[in-house]
Amino acid sequence: MEEKRIGRKIGAIAGWGIAVAVGAALALAAYVGFFTNSLLPSFCGYQLSPVIQRDMGRALPEGGLAVVDLRSAPEQNEAAAYRDEEGRMRFGRLCGREGEAYLIKADLGQQTEQLSPDRVAGTVHLYVSGLGGLAIALETYRLTVAATAAVYILVLLAALFTRGKRRRERRRRELMELFAFYGEKYDMEEADIDY
Repeated sequence: MEEKRIGRKIGAIAGWGIAVAVGAALALAAYVGFFTNSLLPSFCGYQLSPVIQRDMGRALPEGGLAVVDLRSAPEQNEAAAYRDEEGRMRFGRLCGREGEAYLIKADLGQQTEQLSPDRVAGTVHLYVSGLGGLAIALETYRLTVAATAAVYILVLLAALFTRGKRRRERRRRELMELFAFYGEKYDMEEADIDY
C-alpha cells in the first residue's frame, strides 16, 4: 500500500513537471514570436537575430540565427549587423569608412550602403544554422502561439487550483465504494443467519 502511494506521488510529480515544462516552452515560443529582433536583453552585450536575407551567402545563410556582439564595432571585412529603416536587423560586410560613416555591402549584393554609426549594431562572429527560420516561423504565427500558450497556462492553473477539490471528491467516491462493498458483504453474511 505504501509503495503504491509513493508510486502515485512520483507519477504526479513527473506529470506536473512535464506540464510545467510544456507551459514554459509555449511561453518561450510566444516570447520569441513577439521579440524576434531582440531576443536578449540589451544589458547582455550580445543579441540574437534571425538572418532573413539571402545576399550574405555562406557567411550568414538565410534561416540562421546570428550572434551579434553589440560591444564591438566591425573592422574591415568583418560581418556587421545594422538596423534598416523598419528597425529590423540586416547584415553586410564592412568595406571601409568615409569619415564617421560605415560603408557596408552584402557578399552577394552590388549596392554599398553608407550608414551612420548609430545604425550599426555590432559585429557578427558566429551563427547557429536553422534557428533563425524557427524564430521567423514563430513570429509569423505569434498570435496563434500566444493564444495556445495562454489557454494552456490557464488550464494548468485551473488544474492546480481545483486539485484539492478533485482530491476530496475522489476520496469521497472511494469511501462510498468501500462503504457499498462492505455493506453488500455484510448483507451476504447476514443472509444465512436466522435470528
